[in-house]
Amino acid sequence: MTRGFFQSTTFRLALALLLVQVAALALGLTIIHRFTAATILSDARTAAEVARDDFAEEYRQEGEAGLVRAIRDRLTARDDRNFVVLLKGPDGSPLAGNLKQWPATVGPAERWRRISLFREGGLAAEEMGIVTTRLGEGRVLLTGEVLEAQAQLTRASQAAFLYALAAGLLLAAVVAAIAAWILARRVDAFARAASAIAGGKLDARVERDETGDAFDRLGTSINAMLDRIEALVGELRMVTDSMAHDLRSPVSRMKATLEQALGRTREPQATAALASAIDEADGLHRLLDTALEISRAEAGIGRDQFARFALAPVLEDLAEVYGPLAEDEGFAIIVDAPADLDVVAHREMLLRALSNLIDNALKYAAGGSAIALTATRDGASVALSVADDGPGIAEEQFGEAAKRFVRLDPARGGSGAGLGLSLAQTIAHMHGGSIAIGGAAPHGMIVSLHLPIASD
Repeated sequence: MTRGFFQSTTFRLALALLLVQVAALALGLTIIHRFTAATILSDARTAAEVARDDFAEEYRQEGEAGLVRAIRDRLTARDDRNFVVLLKGPDGSPLAGNLKQWPATVGPAERWRRISLFREGGLAAEEMGIVTTRLGEGRVLLTGEVLEAQAQLTRASQAAFLYALAAGLLLAAVVAAIAAWILARRVDAFARAASAIAGGKLDARVERDETGDAFDRLGTSINAMLDRIEALVGELRMVTDSMAHDLRSPVSRMKATLEQALGRTREPQATAALASAIDEADGLHRLLDTALEISRAEAGIGRDQFARFALAPVLEDLAEVYGPLAEDEGFAIIVDAPADLDVVAHREMLLRALSNLIDNALKYAAGGSAIALTATRDGASVALSVADDGPGIAEEQFGEAAKRFVRLDPARGGSGAGLGLSLAQTIAHMHGGSIAIGGAAPHGMIVSLHLPIASD
């Protein structure tokens, strides 16, 4: 388990369920324990009060002699080791009973009291519950029950409480873990569908279990929403593809016409205007090509051409191709990639993404002197990075840089339609990866494509 798991909603829900179950169990066991202890003490009190009433009746009928005889008979005839009794005479001396002496702190009319006293033959004081009553002519009767048996029952009840609480805690933890697992499994179905869709698989759907519960109904609703989104995106992509495809021919014809006109004119101003128009036509043609590539990459076209290859030769080929142009712009291209680092990818699409990143560095890293192409392991993925030491962009602009048709000024001046980073991002998503934009140390910009490492 990671630290993130302990901060997750699933863990908090499981913990809340566990705490609720443990609290309910503890409350129930506490009530049972208290009720049991109260019942045990109530039984002891009842026994003491019944004995008091019986002896008082004996005294009324038989007098002191009869009462003394009844006390002695009970102490000798009954196997009641917990029973205590003491009859005090008018002068305070004990007349009958199994207590050594009348306790000094006990009055003649105690209703129920817990106290520690010595019984005859006892070596230590014992806790007992007693009641006292006046019998007349100065005589006072004390009856009670030694609470050792009740204490043993109470201790047994406490032990049972702890064992039951421990067992209940374990059971509650198992129940909470199962509930968390079920919840996480159901939520993971939504997360997998969302991740697949974010990666460009618009046909991904939430897995349903056909139970008809709340999660299943939510999955049905989300799938219906995704069906509609896929249809709308498909229609939009069709329109975009059609427009881009249909516009390529007119742009090509326009460029050819302009080139013919340029070859026939000798007027300097007209020549300059026609050359500028041809450049704009070239830019428009590149824009349409890039838009088509983005659309095809988003549609997943080309996934059947994925193959495993080493990254180091790819970066070295790019450095060789762009080396002369980079030197003309005042840059040196540096390659740093281990020879044993492979990916499974569409080679041409990956080259196009990296080419766009190098083009951006050459255009916008004015004042820099080096462009670094690196490939490094980053956990379960490989990071393909293009870094420059130019002026870079502000940190708050990182999120805007990869958006389509966004050109950041002043760091993003010059020609271009703002589709280079967008195409690189789309190609990364097509490969199940992502793109990250950040600042290079001490200054500059670094763009990294994170792609899965080829498994052995």
